[in-house]
Amino acid sequence: MRKTLFVVCALLLAFASASAQTSAPAKARVAEIKKIYANAKASIARADSMKTDGLPRNDLVVTGDYMVAGAGPCTDVTHYYFAGDYDEDQERQFYQPYFITHSYNVAANKFYQEFLFDEEGNLVFYYEKDGSEDNETRFYFGSEEEGADDDGLVHEITKGSRTIDPVFAVRYGYELTNAFNFLMNREF
Repeated sequence: MRKTLFVVCALLLAFASASAQTSAPAKARVAEIKKIYANAKASIARADSMKTDGLPRNDLVVTGDYMVAGAGPCTDVTHYYFAGDYDEDQERQFYQPYFITHSYNVAANKFYQEFLFDEEGNLVFYYEKDGSEDNETRFYFGSEEEGADDDGLVHEITKGSRTIDPVFAVRYGYELTNAFNFLMNREF
């Protein structure tokens, strides 16, 4: 009896979670995020064409090459794409990342991550691909009104195993943004 009750409860929780991710507000939020993503990729393509014309593009690349005991050489590359705006309160230029990619390797395993931010600087999309086992995770974030759960997650797509918890994806995006603000906006 307890086993049957446990199975029924587990199925109800799974159904509730799945239906929350497919609600009308959640679907609308995912569609909105996909538009933000397409616009970010278009901005990056325009920036790439500007660079070939000899004009600077708004990007910052941080590369680390180091040795890990037992794993060998590793390379860690964080690429920030950002927009600039004038901050009238501080009377200076202010930069805000809208898209960050992070790639790194550990031994022969390669990892790739993407962080997409909205105009307010909130993380709205996270993607990770684990090259060693072909695992992929996509998180779409939003507000409670947009169908989000307690972690701010509106929708999740996982291929293979989940590579990271949504809470840590948000925290990681926040930490990368803090590093960017330290480097580009001189916020100490």
